[in-house]
Amino acid sequence: MRLKVGMVWTMALAGALAGCNKSDPADPTIPAKMELVDGQPQTGQSGTAAVAPLRVKVTNAAGDGVAGVSVTWAVTTGGGTLSNTTTETSSEGIASVTYTYGQVGEQTITATIPGLSGSPQTFTLTATAAPGGGGGL
Repeated sequence: MRLKVGMVWTMALAGALAGCNKSDPADPTIPAKMELVDGQPQTGQSGTAAVAPLRVKVTNAAGDGVAGVSVTWAVTTGGGTLSNTTTETSSEGIASVTYTYGQVGEQTITATIPGLSGSPQTFTLTATAAPGGGGGL
C-alpha cells in the first residue's frame, strides 16, 4: 500500500512540475510584432476615398493575432485624411483605416505601436488629378 501512495505522490508532483515548464510559449495576449497586411499600392483621385482600407496585423511571439491592441495612424505626406487616428485590433489581430487622398502626388501614412517590432509600418499611395484638371485640395 505504501508503494501505491508513493507512486501517486510522485506522479502528482511530476504533473505539477510539467505545468511549470520554462519552454511554455509566451503569453498569447502580449503583442510581439506588427506587419503590413495590405492597402498599398493604390492610386486614386484627389479628394476620393481609397478603394481598399489600410491594414496591419499585430501578432504574439507564436505568430497568432492579438486583439485589443491600439494602433496610431498618421498622414505624413500628401495632406489626405484618415477615418480614425487610432484603431484597435480585431480578434484576428487586424487594425484598419480608410484613407481619403489629399493633394496630387505621393501620399504617406504610418501605423505605429511604440516600442513594438515592425513599428512603424508605412503605406505609400498616389493621388491623381480629378478629371477636368482639378488639381487637388
